[in-house]
Amino acid sequence: MSNTHKPALIGAGPLAGLFAFMTWGVAGAYFHAVGFADAMEILSHRILWSAILTLVLIFALGRQKALMDLLRSARTMGLLFITSLLIAGNWLIYIWSVNHGHALEASLGYYIMPLIMLVLGRIFLNEKLNRTQILSVVIVAAGVVNLLIFFGTLPWIALSLAFLFGFYGLLRKMIPADPIAGLFVECLTLLPVAMIYLGWLQSNGQMAFLHTGTGHDALLIGLGVMTTIPLVMFAFAARNMKFGALGLMQYINPTLQLFVAVLLFGENFTRAHLITYIFVWCGLALFTWDNLRTARHLRANS
Repeated sequence: MSNTHKPALIGAGPLAGLFAFMTWGVAGAYFHAVGFADAMEILSHRILWSAILTLVLIFALGRQKALMDLLRSARTMGLLFITSLLIAGNWLIYIWSVNHGHALEASLGYYIMPLIMLVLGRIFLNEKLNRTQILSVVIVAAGVVNLLIFFGTLPWIALSLAFLFGFYGLLRKMIPADPIAGLFVECLTLLPVAMIYLGWLQSNGQMAFLHTGTGHDALLIGLGVMTTIPLVMFAFAARNMKFGALGLMQYINPTLQLFVAVLLFGENFTRAHLITYIFVWCGLALFTWDNLRTARHLRANS
């Protein structure tokens, strides 16, 4: 049975997406903890250790054939090169924003992103929403607009994060690639630049890794796990559920991000933020209710 006939929020795909978004929601605390290194070094370690971990997983899970299939396809390799640039840009901007007092604006970006994903799903995948789902999107959009008005200026961090990951998710859904093998190829594509940068830092005595203590080294190595596992889960979810539904589920991520920004980083939570969250959660509640109702109806008639 094709994915188009599966209930949007039922099954392994949605569970994988839920895990990914919850992990990303609290990841800001981890990136803040590795703030002793500059953003580019953190990004380079994400790439390096993710490449190593995904390669280990490929052999441990017997995905060598899937990897070879990717390497033989020039079209797939070209698309994965594009996705590697998109995700690297997203990673770098997010790391920088968390460690420079812009975690709330990053959260805004991940609120805007699902709306972009809905539009992309409509344009490129011909996905449609029923009236109840459209109403839920309108409610969520109203909350996002409220927060945009609150910022008063163009939130380039938020918009950059939203567009980069929106297109990343779209392409990863369209690429016939094993999630783990695909992520390994993305990291492998970026690895030469990462290694050159780390070598440059080392030669100039500016690298934090191996120079700031064992605990810090462990945190930098741990970026591989923090990066790889949720991205693999997201790639799996993107191929096994509706793109629009995946986009709305994404609101779990910025909600947790906001809690981290306010409770751990001490950023200011305003009345405008409160109003936005009320809109967002009302829209999500309506959307979830509609999906559960649809799932019950399909089971009753199966």
